[in-house]
Amino acid sequence: MSSMIEEAGETATSRATRWEKQARHFETSVSFNALCRLRVISWTDQSVVMVLPHAQQLCNSTDGLHGGVVAALADTCGTAASLAAMEALGFIATVSLNISYLATATTDLTATGVCIKPGRRIQVAEVRVRDESDRLVAEAIVTSMLPG
Repeated sequence: MSSMIEEAGETATSRATRWEKQARHFETSVSFNALCRLRVISWTDQSVVMVLPHAQQLCNSTDGLHGGVVAALADTCGTAASLAAMEALGFIATVSLNISYLATATTDLTATGVCIKPGRRIQVAEVRVRDESDRLVAEAIVTSMLPG
């Protein structure tokens, strides 16, 4: 019995290590994410949480983060959530992104992505983007595909 618990613990530890490596990859090896200073706060099999700091160079003329930057955050978080749900590593391609902008993004943003349809080839994730006061700024559906 004790060895089964140890094996499960090793599996959980190795999975956590794998997710940590994947999170750091998204932060540093994807040049656009590094430029925007995107940070992965949490990466589990169930969800991925990312933070995008508000920065003037990413804003439109009203001091709100540009819609394209908000969409990039949602896209990145949604594809990461799909990778996590599929227990996959590496490259994933966005097939489609549908985003609804609900408020101006004038603070740091937190995106939470959950894969709502993990499939062998096609995955669908739902992403909610909130500002520092927990106001919903955007919602997105991200459809992605693992290379075959």
